[in-house]
Amino acid sequence: MHKHVEKYSWLIFDADNTLFDYNKAEKIALLKTLDDFEIPYQHDSIIGIYHIINHRLWKQLETGEIKSQEEIKYTRTQQLFKILKVDRNITLFAEDYLFNLSQNGQLLDNALSVIETLAQNHQLLLMTNGMTMVQKPRFAASPLSHHFKHIIISEEIKHSKPSKEIFDHAFRLMKQPEKNHVLMIGDSLGSDIQGGSNYGIDTVWYNPNKDNVPHNATYEVHDLMRFIS
Repeated sequence: MHKHVEKYSWLIFDADNTLFDYNKAEKIALLKTLDDFEIPYQHDSIIGIYHIINHRLWKQLETGEIKSQEEIKYTRTQQLFKILKVDRNITLFAEDYLFNLSQNGQLLDNALSVIETLAQNHQLLLMTNGMTMVQKPRFAASPLSHHFKHIIISEEIKHSKPSKEIFDHAFRLMKQPEKNHVLMIGDSLGSDIQGGSNYGIDTVWYNPNKDNVPHNATYEVHDLMRFIS
């Protein structure tokens, strides 16, 4: 894969579950928030339950069924409370969860060394569909972030992947490079790969679980180290 990467001058990276370990951050933040509100839960199942709720809502944002990240923030809390059969202040819980999430910016294995190496010969842009109040503290505290020329948080520009508008914004920041000089890298077939493909740029599907599903990515990798070795 690293030989293919050499021909691109700009690399656009997704953040969560491509470079940042969002699953770990989500788990730590959710358990702390449940404890903060003294909500009982089954430890062996709560993470899976919440992940399904959250993943479904973000997919609905990608397809336009949900119109804003604000809607996700409160709807996922409502659905979680319904399953747990608890009555707490939805707004306070949602805000506390986001704060706890913003304090967890763990990286995936080898993410930092890969980005440090790539930054020597490429210009890098980070593009995330995450929420501003979560992502800004995580990025600011990360040793990875200063390697990126630009960081785009969808909530700040009011457009999310896979929309054309977020890629238009990226290309303006990059001073309009030729599309064949730009590579989009991410773990989501719906937002990262479809967004890049729709925009006419090459894509890499980061698929660490080796999911066997049809896709239209230009390349597929199972290990971040493939970008540099």
